[in-house]
Amino acid sequence: MDTPASSQHFPPEPLPAARLAAREAARRNEARARGPCRSGCAQLDDYVLLGGGLERGCVVGVSAEEEDAFGLVLGLQVLVGALLDDAAATALVVTPRPAAGVLLRALREGIAAEMGARGVDAAQARGRPAARACLERVRLSCVFDLDGLWEVLADLDAPGGSPPPASIRASAAEASAAAAADRRPARSPVSEIQDSQDEASASSPPSPPPPSPPPRRREADARRPPSVVLVARFSALLTSLFTQREKSAAHTALQLLGAHLRHLSRSLPSHPLVLLLNSTTATPSAGAPPRPPLEPTLRSVFHPPPLPGCAAPAPALRGDKPSFGLVFAQLLDLHLLCARVPRAKDDAAAVTRPAAAAAPRYVTVVEVLLDDMGLWQGGTGHWLRREQRWAAVDVVGGRVVDGFARPQGASPELRL
Repeated sequence: MDTPASSQHFPPEPLPAARLAAREAARRNEARARGPCRSGCAQLDDYVLLGGGLERGCVVGVSAEEEDAFGLVLGLQVLVGALLDDAAATALVVTPRPAAGVLLRALREGIAAEMGARGVDAAQARGRPAARACLERVRLSCVFDLDGLWEVLADLDAPGGSPPPASIRASAAEASAAAAADRRPARSPVSEIQDSQDEASASSPPSPPPPSPPPRRREADARRPPSVVLVARFSALLTSLFTQREKSAAHTALQLLGAHLRHLSRSLPSHPLVLLLNSTTATPSAGAPPRPPLEPTLRSVFHPPPLPGCAAPAPALRGDKPSFGLVFAQLLDLHLLCARVPRAKDDAAAVTRPAAAAAPRYVTVVEVLLDDMGLWQGGTGHWLRREQRWAAVDVVGGRVVDGFARPQGASPELRL
């Protein structure tokens, strides 16, 4: 007996491809009108990414060899730049670590470094109203596994603009104040220098805390969809997922997560940039058993496959691969690999000579491993793809900058 039509779940009717293309073009044009999220490093924004920064409305993965020393710095630099460029922008940071730990300290240092690069002196950049205003617009959430991440992301898409859950109600400024209070010794009346460096010296009297923002403004910031969603230490979440669930169930959960991340980046009014910070794993050494070659979208241009009959590359030239490989890459629209390489020829030679007099110097190469969406230029047709584009950068003063200073307009002198 047939089931009544009213109780059946019919699949959606097919739509013409022209209509879908028009919707996608309108969406990407609207995201482009908001401007890219710049990192502040010209080599990365203009040469590697071509469009002046990371496009909004997409999911970007950053696999860094030094996850805290470089990957987190780069992610927070993009986030802070978006907050300083738009006074109404907000951001969401999700981490499996306690909010008062490494990430909160890196966020404060990133705000101070970015404001200093924009001409604000150090005294004003640390703990002053402008920096606190940025902290007030950053929502922090601590999760323990992928289920916790799902709960945080589900509230971004909640109907009616419902307030965020208790896990993300505290802003970065509130978490920073709580962390400073926890570190303050109760038995000593002498003031100490906090991480925010608000005091000029240990002997100076403590400054009064800055006034809290009005409750209405804080509630409005909490309801406003974020412009940047940053998930730190994503590899730790993947590790716990594959530890707690069967392999097939874990892959199904990741497919659903990838679809939801793309849905959020494309459907929220703010067209948020979603940043997933991943780690890397070392490639097998020359004496290890042979393994299948890496997929082209996981292989660095500095780590080409060995030619038949040729020896394996030197250890100094072996690159790392992203943790979880294709499992992580399936979530992304754009994938950046950040790995250290010797700065010059002499440094590469020093790596292979343990008894070298001088320690080798390194730079971090940021290259595009995967670019599924291409660079949108305002119309359909051929899209510029940025795969295998790379630039050498370094971390100086808490910011990612060009690794090789040269006169403005001069072409890079780097060769593979």
